[in-house]
Amino acid sequence: MKDLIIKALNDAYAKFDKTIPQTKKNAKFISISDVTPSDIVQFMKDNNIPNDAVFGGADNGYDAWNDIGLCWDIDIPTTDNDKIKFKRGKFSTTAFKFVFDVLTANGYKRVGFNSGLLKQFDDTSVYDMYINDDYDRLVAYYSLPFTKLI
Repeated sequence: MKDLIIKALNDAYAKFDKTIPQTKKNAKFISISDVTPSDIVQFMKDNNIPNDAVFGGADNGYDAWNDIGLCWDIDIPTTDNDKIKFKRGKFSTTAFKFVFDVLTANGYKRVGFNSGLLKQFDDTSVYDMYINDDYDRLVAYYSLPFTKLI
């Protein structure tokens, strides 16, 4: 089982690594409270605001705005922390699909189990276990929902 899981996780990571976002959206806002409607087009040109900007406001915490302005998104590069957060949060889904396919093709069956047993893995993620080569713990993790058919 261990060799099958390692192979599945290596294949999963190879595919998953290509899906890690390289950019993210950053919301921009500029106040237009002192701009007259007839000057908005020139204001947008002067401030390099894209034509797809929309009207929005600065929320006052209740159900209104303190200020009205133009809003738009720009793409910025993701940081290393953003990428790690993405990997920790999303790798387990891709990994499970690959492990499921490999194990079921090799005589294993998915079974129900006591989800309370997952508590022993609360201190880590599938991504962290994989990156740290903690294969024995990964085998224990995937042994919970899979059993060998006789």
